[in-house]
Amino acid sequence: MIKFYFKILNKMLTKNLLYIIIFLVLLFNSIIRLFKEKFIHIPAINDSTMIINLIPNKIYSFCDLYLLLLFVILIFFFLGVDFKNSMEELALSIGGSRINKFMLRKLTIILILYFALYFVSFVNIYTLYLAMLPNKILLTPLKEIIFYSIVTNIFIISLSLFILFLSRDTAVSTSIITAYYLIEEGLWRCKVTQKYGILGHIYQYNDYESGELLKIKLFYLLLALLLIFLTYKLSKRKYIFNFIA
Repeated sequence: MIKFYFKILNKMLTKNLLYIIIFLVLLFNSIIRLFKEKFIHIPAINDSTMIINLIPNKIYSFCDLYLLLLFVILIFFFLGVDFKNSMEELALSIGGSRINKFMLRKLTIILILYFALYFVSFVNIYTLYLAMLPNKILLTPLKEIIFYSIVTNIFIISLSLFILFLSRDTAVSTSIITAYYLIEEGLWRCKVTQKYGILGHIYQYNDYESGELLKIKLFYLLLALLLIFLTYKLSKRKYIFNFIA
């Protein structure tokens, strides 16, 4: 089943698109490993008694920002065509599935591919950090890194799906998520949202009080669950909300 739908997606937008993405992600991972000193910056320690806690921002930026955003845009394009084309005929032609089931299967395949490439990238960069860090520099605990990353992924994916099913427009959805996630959270480093941003654990890590960061992440997790529920409800509606009209 997975192989069948993978072949459909691989030919839907352009031929062998998913193979090209897999190749590029693996290529970037190889380049990162070969030129690790240029990719990962380790601060110099002048005081021999000082111990530094290092935030693995390269893991977050590569995996949780750029790789995640790439696959969010893929989701927009793969699912967005369903709002413009007659998907009833296509769904029947591939086995009689209803539209929502067909969209869910497409989404599942994209997410499986994303998390496979995410795992490879995460392990690659994390092991580089461990190999390069001197004894006086401590990395953020692995369980914290994984928790913050999981919350970020769940929230951004659920927010992206909500925006897509609300607008039912690929261009509008891409513009909104790019403006919020790439520009405000990523490039501007939470300039507006600051420590309350979804990427606040990267740029505002030292500004949190005890337990505050955990509470913020739990809030985003609950918000993500709400967005998933609302997206499910939106997927059942018959009308289209038009942002432009």
